[in-house]
Amino acid sequence: MTSHRRRTAPRWARLPEWATLTVWAATLLMVAASVARAFTYPPLGSKDEPAHFDYAVLLWHGRFPVFEDGITYGTTFGVDAPVQWVSQHPPLYYLVLAPIVGPLYDGDHALIAVLAGRMVSAVMAGLVVLATAWAASRCFPGHRRLPGGAAVVTALAGMLVQQGSSIYNDVLFVVFCALACGVAGAALRTGVGPRLLVGAALVGAGGMATRLTFFVWLIAICAAVLLAPTVRLGRLPAVWARLLAAAMPGLAALVAAGWWYVHNKQTTGNFSGRHAQWGLENAGRVERPFLDITFDPEFYKSLFGVYRGIMKPADPTQWVLMLGPIVLAVVVGLVALVRRTRSGTALPVRRVAPLGWMPAWLSVGLVVAMFVAVTLLLVVVEIQYVTGGGAPITRYALTVLPPIAIAMSAGLTGWRWTSGVFTALWIALAVVPYLTLVDLHVVGIVPHAARVVQVMFVVSLVAMVGCVVGAFLDARRRPEAPAAVSGPGTPTTDGTAAEDTGTDTPAAEDRADGRGDTALLDRTD
Repeated sequence: MTSHRRRTAPRWARLPEWATLTVWAATLLMVAASVARAFTYPPLGSKDEPAHFDYAVLLWHGRFPVFEDGITYGTTFGVDAPVQWVSQHPPLYYLVLAPIVGPLYDGDHALIAVLAGRMVSAVMAGLVVLATAWAASRCFPGHRRLPGGAAVVTALAGMLVQQGSSIYNDVLFVVFCALACGVAGAALRTGVGPRLLVGAALVGAGGMATRLTFFVWLIAICAAVLLAPTVRLGRLPAVWARLLAAAMPGLAALVAAGWWYVHNKQTTGNFSGRHAQWGLENAGRVERPFLDITFDPEFYKSLFGVYRGIMKPADPTQWVLMLGPIVLAVVVGLVALVRRTRSGTALPVRRVAPLGWMPAWLSVGLVVAMFVAVTLLLVVVEIQYVTGGGAPITRYALTVLPPIAIAMSAGLTGWRWTSGVFTALWIALAVVPYLTLVDLHVVGIVPHAARVVQVMFVVSLVAMVGCVVGAFLDARRRPEAPAAVSGPGTPTTDGTAAEDTGTDTPAAEDRADGRGDTALLDRTD
């Protein structure tokens, strides 16, 4: 059975859901905002940035950092550090920066080296936006507005802007977190073929070679592959193919980064490389009971304030920005469920092996459960970290920014007729914390910094307009009917099984989503 392409669809309507005008405008917004912030904030002006910069230069000279050595390659500007704060981190991010900042530093251009390193981080922050949009499209395939909304709310996350404007390995780490979210979601929604498995292995290896905390996503990837509706690896029996595939991301991570954690064990006595005792003795840190932290509201306010910018912690704007869309997403999901129940719409069922018949809604439920499980696991990890004297640092919550962004987008874009308006209003409010991150008249050691900030600020405003226009265009998008419809369980080009969605035409799609009210139960369900 074949279906003719809709010839009347404009070119913008035929773009992939993760590569629309909204997504590209949001990517530009993130890069511009990061550059504006990079020229606003003093070079090496934070406690950790000098250590991250030092790590990259050390690698350029063929050495690994040592905690007790402090800063080896210092500068005449910025803050100093008594120890090498970041010596415990795996080296991937610094390997990317080393050939850029190393020669500049050696050429007596330390300031340019720092700014160049910050520009690399700005590009990586843009990749976070793209990766998050792609993850949304794989976790909830067919929901045409969701990726754009996820890109927008990611681009205006103030904490991510700050990471994209500084030399911090967190920004590359979040890229891998977003990719892991998409890989795991794809495995649960459409099954696992050779290409997806290679991607899972590469993401697992890259993530663990960037930060230890990535293990929460590595667990998610392995579990998703194990529970995938189909796993196809050549002629291997189904059970052996599933077990081998589930192990491969972990094995790849072990090969790529295992040696580093053994190095940490040998040099510090633990695999994480943490020097908790030094912090207790020299930095005024205090140990706290696990339960006290668990029930302390300030812990969660500090950890999840990713939309705060540099506003006062008590300012409610950040929570309206984050929690408002999430609450709306719950409402959207409940309304969709009620409508399906009242109309008696049957949820399609797809045939999968070797798990037998699986309702399509179950794969959606598994993705949502993955989001919840990864977030809860991160919270437990951070509580444990604080018990040893650490602090609930906001940038650590960027680990789960992709699922947060997808949930927020589900609320903003869940109803077609309100999608553009809600997105525009959200962007307007998000400008408030964004303005706290930039200084249009900054004066410092960087020549012409104010001019750069002004230009990038204008670019970011233009990008915001592009996001709004794109959001309204996304609300008009109609999915094209495929050239051919595969039967249930038919292998697709990537080795996965095709779904029997029962929504192959735009008209069927409109009936399935109640004209756009299924952000949580996407059109294929």
